[in-house]
Amino acid sequence: MHIQMIGSRALVAAALLASLSPPVSAATVSGGTMVVNLDRDALADAIAIDATAAPSMYLEEFFDAPAANSRTATQILEDHIVPGVAEIPAKNLTFSVNGTHVANLTGRHAKPTTIEFDPANFASTVTGVIGLSGVFRFRVDTGSEFNRILSGDYALEYDAANMDGASGRSAWSLYNHVSFRSQSYNLFNVVLDIHDGSLDLSGELGLGEGYDHLFGTRDAIVGNFSLHTSVVPVPASIWLFVSGLGGLARIGMRRRQL
Repeated sequence: MHIQMIGSRALVAAALLASLSPPVSAATVSGGTMVVNLDRDALADAIAIDATAAPSMYLEEFFDAPAANSRTATQILEDHIVPGVAEIPAKNLTFSVNGTHVANLTGRHAKPTTIEFDPANFASTVTGVIGLSGVFRFRVDTGSEFNRILSGDYALEYDAANMDGASGRSAWSLYNHVSFRSQSYNLFNVVLDIHDGSLDLSGELGLGEGYDHLFGTRDAIVGNFSLHTSVVPVPASIWLFVSGLGGLARIGMRRRQL
């Protein structure tokens, strides 16, 4: 009985602590798109493998969210939306921002959107990722039948350790999750704008370490992007619950010290 009373008092104290704490302006994002424009010449120049007169690497197919989400990884590797194997335009390619739940077919590992942040203090508070649906299929000039690669099911991630002010490399990266995880692109010269219920992110795409196996030139600029999504508050009940747990932890520590 004594233990139960202590637990009840701790819960009450935690609730009071949460109610007296200053409000946390927690937000996430919902919906929206990221539009990518690849520079086909810059992309070809950045990949060292070049066995024939064809470009060293070019975009053969793009599967937007509806086309990608109805296919397995093997189907994306083999299906043709555009007949033949010729290069397709690499402009205005639209990826969709995922929701909080994602259903994946075989070989796919698309990520849900889990990002949370304080709009007034983004860099110091951001956690989680923005999941994106859509897949590139590139043809690589290997001179053999093993000449296609997939890149997509991206997670847009923020890591301050990735930032390099001298080169313009930002803390943002796009990670591939088709079949396996790899850093496809580092994002350069990024502009972040949060206002009027929207989050806008734009900048340039630089090759990441995910292209090292093709002898890609790390951080070579191969295109640009723009992302637009809506900012929505995280439900207050979640933050009150988290605050309450924090209060319980602090109370528990004080009791152990006593």
